[in-house]
Amino acid sequence: MALVSEFLGQLTLSYSGEPEPKYPTVVPARDFDPARDAARIDTAIKTKGVDEQTIIDILTRRSCEQRREIAFEYERFAKKDLVSALKGALSGSLEALILGLMKSTAQYDAWELKASMKGLGTDEETLIEIVCSRNNEELADIKRVYKEMFKKDLEKDVAGDTSGNFAKLLLALVQVGARDEPSNVVDYEKIDEDARALYEAGVKRKGTDVVTWIEIMSQRSVPHLQKVFERYKSYSPYDMKESIRKEVKGDLEKSFLTLVECFENRQLYFANRLNEAMKSKGAKEKVVTRIIVSRCEVDLIKIRTEFKKHFKRSLYQTITEHTKGDYQKALLSLCGGDD
Repeated sequence: MALVSEFLGQLTLSYSGEPEPKYPTVVPARDFDPARDAARIDTAIKTKGVDEQTIIDILTRRSCEQRREIAFEYERFAKKDLVSALKGALSGSLEALILGLMKSTAQYDAWELKASMKGLGTDEETLIEIVCSRNNEELADIKRVYKEMFKKDLEKDVAGDTSGNFAKLLLALVQVGARDEPSNVVDYEKIDEDARALYEAGVKRKGTDVVTWIEIMSQRSVPHLQKVFERYKSYSPYDMKESIRKEVKGDLEKSFLTLVECFENRQLYFANRLNEAMKSKGAKEKVVTRIIVSRCEVDLIKIRTEFKKHFKRSLYQTITEHTKGDYQKALLSLCGGDD
């Protein structure tokens, strides 16, 4: 028996420890000429009434690095900052989208996090979406960039703006390095131990031992947790998501559900968020902008695939139905095609 458990403990996951592969809709443009692009944008801004189409055509079809080069060239010959010029030329949802594109993915996430904690009241929805859906590497980049941009620690701002178990969970997640890196060894004893601990800390007892839930969900690797949630079903009459809904409420419930959904299928989580944001007559443009801008150079192709699979219509068609004008054109360009 000991031999069998030792053998099971050494079985390998098909996980190489490599960085996650990317599935971007926005890739570097070929025959790229930053000076030519900068001159075309300058003309578009100076045109009476502003030529939004040219700005969209250029900035939604260049990679982040290329946009940075365009900004450098623009400042060199126009003697002014491109971001300020775009701010002056554009407005509304299109302005928010284009200014988002002028930041790197990590800068954009950091910017959105800062905005969610500004002034009176916190935008918990944004905070949960970003902190609970980013992987180790992404969170490390966000923290570094946050410090560079705002001269403050992300942890301190999160701690100052949230409270109770919700704060504990978010802080556990933003402590970079806290989550185990995926290993190619499956530890079945540990999987069983964690599944039982989650059950005993929640459904089995009266009142929830939230600290145990936070510890397991913020420290274990994603492949390990996927197996834990499978194993959990052999202890609990409910799956992990049902257990969360029964045990906790409010922002803590939303956070745990977001984590579990992202552990199971991160791209499906974003597809669901996009679908929710475009369900009603007027799209929740802030949510749509944030997901499309933050994921277009990461995994938007896979998000599109999940969207089509689950909602039986393409993301492209849905954007067409629920948005309009230049904002719609920019989103469709970033979406990168119909499925």
